Amino acid sequence: MKTAENAIFKSLSRLDRTLGFIMRSICIVCLVFLLLLLTGNVFFRFVTIISMGWYDEIVELLFAWLVFIGAAALWRDNSHFRVQWFYAKFEDRTAGYIIGLLVEFLCLFFLIVMTWQGLRITLLANDWTPILKFPKRFMYVDIPIAGSVMIIYSIRSIVNHSVSLIHSRK
Repeated sequence: MKTAENAIFKSLSRLDRTLGFIMRSICIVCLVFLLLLLTGNVFFRFVTIISMGWYDEIVELLFAWLVFIGAAALWRDNSHFRVQWFYAKFEDRTAGYIIGLLVEFLCLFFLIVMTWQGLRITLLANDWTPILKFPKRFMYVDIPIAGSVMIIYSIRSIVNHSVSLIHSRK
Protein backbone atom coordinates (compact mmCIF):
# COMPACT_ATOMS: atom_id res chain seq x y z
CA MET A 1 0.00 0.00 0.00
CA LYS A 2 2.85 2.39 0.83
CA THR A 3 4.44 1.92 -2.60
CA ALA A 4 1.18 2.84 -4.31
CA GLU A 5 0.90 5.98 -2.17
CA ASN A 6 4.53 6.87 -2.90
CA ALA A 7 3.93 6.44 -6.63
CA ILE A 8 0.89 8.71 -6.46
CA PHE A 9 2.79 11.36 -4.50
CA LYS A 10 5.73 11.18 -6.91
CA SER A 11 3.37 11.56 -9.88
CA LEU A 12 1.59 14.50 -8.27
CA SER A 13 4.92 16.10 -7.39
CA ARG A 14 6.12 15.69 -10.98
CA LEU A 15 2.84 17.15 -12.28
CA ASP A 16 3.20 20.07 -9.86
CA ARG A 17 6.76 20.81 -11.02
CA THR A 18 5.72 20.55 -14.68
CA LEU A 19 2.78 22.88 -14.15
CA GLY A 20 5.04 25.35 -12.34
CA PHE A 21 7.55 25.21 -15.20
CA ILE A 22 4.81 25.76 -17.81
CA MET A 23 3.34 28.73 -15.93
CA ARG A 24 6.77 30.36 -15.45
CA SER A 25 7.59 29.74 -19.12
CA ILE A 26 4.35 31.39 -20.25
CA CYS A 27 5.15 34.40 -18.07
CA ILE A 28 8.69 34.66 -19.40
CA VAL A 29 7.53 34.42 -23.02
CA CYS A 30 4.84 37.07 -22.43
CA LEU A 31 7.33 39.36 -20.70
CA VAL A 32 9.94 39.00 -23.45
CA PHE A 33 7.39 39.69 -26.20
CA LEU A 34 6.02 42.66 -24.25
CA LEU A 35 9.53 44.06 -23.92
CA LEU A 36 10.19 43.59 -27.64
CA LEU A 37 6.85 45.10 -28.66
CA LEU A 38 7.15 48.09 -26.35
CA THR A 39 10.72 48.75 -27.48
CA GLY A 40 9.71 48.35 -31.13
CA ASN A 41 6.75 50.66 -30.72
CA VAL A 42 8.91 53.40 -29.21
CA PHE A 43 11.52 52.95 -31.94
CA PHE A 44 8.98 52.98 -34.79
CA ARG A 45 7.36 56.15 -33.49
CA PHE A 46 10.61 57.99 -34.17
CA VAL A 47 11.69 56.04 -37.24
CA THR A 48 8.57 55.59 -39.32
CA ILE A 49 9.32 52.41 -41.25
CA ILE A 50 6.22 50.36 -40.53
CA SER A 51 2.87 50.96 -38.89
CA MET A 52 2.17 49.10 -35.67
CA GLY A 53 -1.59 49.58 -35.53
CA TRP A 54 -2.00 46.00 -34.38
CA TYR A 55 0.33 46.65 -31.45
CA ASP A 56 -2.39 47.40 -28.85
CA GLU A 57 -4.20 44.12 -29.45
CA ILE A 58 -1.12 41.98 -28.89
CA VAL A 59 -0.02 43.98 -25.84
CA GLU A 60 -3.47 43.57 -24.27
CA LEU A 61 -3.39 39.82 -24.88
CA LEU A 62 0.15 39.33 -23.57
CA PHE A 63 -0.40 41.48 -20.52
CA ALA A 64 -3.61 39.65 -19.56
CA TRP A 65 -1.92 36.27 -19.84
CA LEU A 66 1.14 37.52 -17.92
CA VAL A 67 -0.99 38.86 -15.06
CA PHE A 68 -3.33 35.91 -14.59
CA ILE A 69 -0.89 33.06 -15.24
CA GLY A 70 1.71 34.92 -13.16
CA ALA A 71 -0.79 35.17 -10.30
CA ALA A 72 -1.42 31.42 -10.53
CA ALA A 73 2.34 30.74 -10.48
CA LEU A 74 2.71 32.92 -7.38
CA TRP A 75 -0.28 31.20 -5.78
CA ARG A 76 1.37 27.81 -6.40
CA ASP A 77 4.50 28.91 -4.53
CA ASN A 78 2.58 30.70 -1.75
CA SER A 79 4.42 33.86 -2.81
CA HIS A 80 1.33 35.94 -3.32
CA PHE A 81 0.97 39.15 -1.33
CA ARG A 82 -0.40 38.63 2.15
CA VAL A 83 -0.34 40.36 5.48
CA GLN A 84 2.20 38.38 7.48
CA TRP A 85 1.36 39.97 10.81
CA PHE A 86 -1.30 37.35 11.63
CA TYR A 87 0.96 34.49 10.66
CA ALA A 88 3.92 35.85 12.62
CA LYS A 89 1.80 36.65 15.67
CA PHE A 90 0.22 33.20 15.93
CA GLU A 91 2.83 31.03 14.21
CA ASP A 92 2.79 27.32 15.16
CA ARG A 93 -0.22 27.77 17.42
CA THR A 94 -3.80 26.57 17.08
CA ALA A 95 -5.07 30.12 16.55
CA GLY A 96 -2.61 30.58 13.66
CA TYR A 97 -3.81 27.44 11.91
CA ILE A 98 -7.44 28.50 12.36
CA ILE A 99 -6.69 31.97 10.96
CA GLY A 100 -4.86 30.31 8.07
CA LEU A 101 -7.88 28.11 7.38
CA LEU A 102 -10.22 31.10 7.48
CA VAL A 103 -8.06 33.05 5.06
CA GLU A 104 -7.79 30.07 2.71
CA PHE A 105 -11.55 29.54 2.71
CA LEU A 106 -12.11 33.22 1.92
CA CYS A 107 -9.56 33.01 -0.89
CA LEU A 108 -11.21 29.85 -2.19
CA PHE A 109 -14.59 31.57 -2.28
CA PHE A 110 -13.13 34.52 -4.17
CA LEU A 111 -11.35 32.22 -6.63
CA ILE A 112 -14.50 30.24 -7.32
CA VAL A 113 -16.40 33.45 -8.09
CA MET A 114 -13.52 34.78 -10.23
CA THR A 115 -13.25 31.52 -12.17
CA TRP A 116 -17.00 31.28 -12.70
CA GLN A 117 -17.29 34.87 -13.89
CA GLY A 118 -14.17 34.51 -16.06
CA LEU A 119 -15.67 31.43 -17.69
CA ARG A 120 -18.93 33.30 -18.20
CA ILE A 121 -17.14 36.25 -19.84
CA THR A 122 -15.12 33.87 -22.02
CA LEU A 123 -18.22 32.04 -23.24
CA LEU A 124 -20.14 35.28 -23.86
CA ALA A 125 -17.33 36.94 -25.84
CA ASN A 126 -18.31 36.61 -29.48
CA ASP A 127 -16.43 39.57 -30.91
CA TRP A 128 -13.10 39.75 -32.68
CA THR A 129 -10.26 42.21 -32.42
CA PRO A 130 -10.63 44.98 -35.02
CA ILE A 131 -7.24 44.79 -36.75
CA LEU A 132 -5.94 41.23 -36.41
CA LYS A 133 -9.41 39.63 -36.34
CA PHE A 134 -8.38 37.55 -33.34
CA PRO A 135 -11.15 36.03 -31.17
CA LYS A 136 -11.57 37.99 -27.94
CA ARG A 137 -12.30 34.71 -26.17
CA PHE A 138 -8.60 33.95 -26.27
CA MET A 139 -7.97 37.15 -24.32
CA TYR A 140 -10.36 36.07 -21.57
CA VAL A 141 -9.75 32.32 -21.32
CA ASP A 142 -6.70 32.92 -19.13
CA ILE A 143 -9.02 33.94 -16.26
CA PRO A 144 -10.76 30.55 -15.81
CA ILE A 145 -7.50 28.68 -16.52
CA ALA A 146 -5.56 30.59 -13.85
CA GLY A 147 -8.54 30.52 -11.48
CA SER A 148 -8.83 26.74 -11.77
CA VAL A 149 -5.14 26.29 -11.03
CA MET A 150 -5.40 28.64 -8.05
CA ILE A 151 -8.45 26.75 -6.74
CA ILE A 152 -6.50 23.49 -6.81
CA TYR A 153 -3.61 25.06 -4.90
CA SER A 154 -6.01 26.67 -2.41
CA ILE A 155 -7.52 23.27 -1.71
CA ARG A 156 -3.98 21.97 -1.17
CA SER A 157 -3.36 24.79 1.32
CA ILE A 158 -6.62 24.06 3.14
CA VAL A 159 -5.60 20.42 3.49
CA ASN A 160 -2.14 21.44 4.74
CA HIS A 161 -3.62 23.85 7.30
CA SER A 162 -6.11 21.20 8.43
CA VAL A 163 -3.37 18.61 8.90
CA SER A 164 -1.26 21.15 10.82
CA LEU A 165 -4.25 22.01 12.99
CA ILE A 166 -4.88 18.33 13.77
CA HIS A 167 -1.22 17.77 14.63
CA SER A 168 -1.09 20.88 16.84
CA ARG A 169 -3.97 19.63 18.96
CA LYS A 170 -2.24 16.33 19.78
